[in-house]
Amino acid sequence: MDSFTNEFKHLVIKLEDIKSATNNFDEKKVIGGGGFGKVYKGEVSHYKGRSMVAFKRLDHKFGQGDPEFWKEIMMLSRYTHENLISLLGYCNEGGEMILVYEHASNGSLDFHLSSTTLTWTQRIKICLDAARGLSYLHDDKGTQQRVLHRDIKSPNILLDENWNAKVSDMGLSKLGPANQQHTALMTTAVGTPGCCDPLYMELGYLITKESDVYSFGVVLLEVLFGKLCYVYINAKLEIALADQEIYEKVKLPTDYKEIIKTAVPALNYGSEEELKKILLKGTLLNSGKRIIHKYVS
Repeated sequence: MDSFTNEFKHLVIKLEDIKSATNNFDEKKVIGGGGFGKVYKGEVSHYKGRSMVAFKRLDHKFGQGDPEFWKEIMMLSRYTHENLISLLGYCNEGGEMILVYEHASNGSLDFHLSSTTLTWTQRIKICLDAARGLSYLHDDKGTQQRVLHRDIKSPNILLDENWNAKVSDMGLSKLGPANQQHTALMTTAVGTPGCCDPLYMELGYLITKESDVYSFGVVLLEVLFGKLCYVYINAKLEIALADQEIYEKVKLPTDYKEIIKTAVPALNYGSEEELKKILLKGTLLNSGKRIIHKYVS
C-alpha cells in the first residue's frame, strides 16, 4: 500500500478542503448518487489547478469498499482518454473515502434519454463518444492491458458542458492480459440486470469484452427509445426493454418504422438510413450472436 500511495500522492486532497467545498457535505450540494453513496458538487484545488469538481463520497452500507475505491484510483490514473471521466484526486482520511472527478455539468445520460431537447445529432455523438471510450479500454496496444468495464450503462456515461460523453465508474472493472486478441476472465457476476450480457449473468463467472459490447448495445437502444432498459416498481427492479417487448418486432430492417412509434415523441431522427443503422446495431449487439460484437469499432 505504501508504494501505491507514493505513486498517487499527487492526487491526495485534504478532508478539510473537501468539507469546505461542500459546506460540510450539505445536502444542497448533492448532485447525484448510486450504489456507492452520494455525489457532491464544489470547487477545490487539485494537481491540475482549481475548478468545479464532483466528490463521490463512499458509503460502506451500499456494499462497496476499499477494493473498488483503490481500483478506481488506479484505473483512472493509468488509463486516460478524452471519453473517460478524469480523476482529479482522492481523500482517505478521518474515516472518509472520497473520489474527486472532473465535473460533468450535464449529468449522466439516463437523465436525458426522454428529453426532446437532446437532438438526434447529439444522441449520435454521445453514442460515438462512449464507443470511443470503451474501445480505448478494450484496446491492449503495447504494454497496456485490456480493461473490461463490467458495468456499462446510461448512468455511467457522463456528459460535460459541451455534451461530450465520458465513460465513468471503473470500480468494478477487471484487467485482462496484454497483447492477446481474445480475453476471457473468470470472475463473479456483477453489474445491473437488464444491462448485462445474459450469458455473463447466467454463468455467473465468465466475462469477455463482448459482454461490455452487449451492454453498449443496450445503451444504443435506450438512446433510440428514450427510456432506460430497467425501472424500479415498488423498490423492485423490473426490466423495461425486455427482448420479447422490442427485439422480436425487429424481424427485418424495414420494421423500424413500426418500432419508432414508441420512441421519443417530437424528436427529429434525421435520415432513415441513420435510424436503421442505430436500431439494427442495437438489436444485433443484443441478439446473442457474439461474432457481431467485433464490429463495434
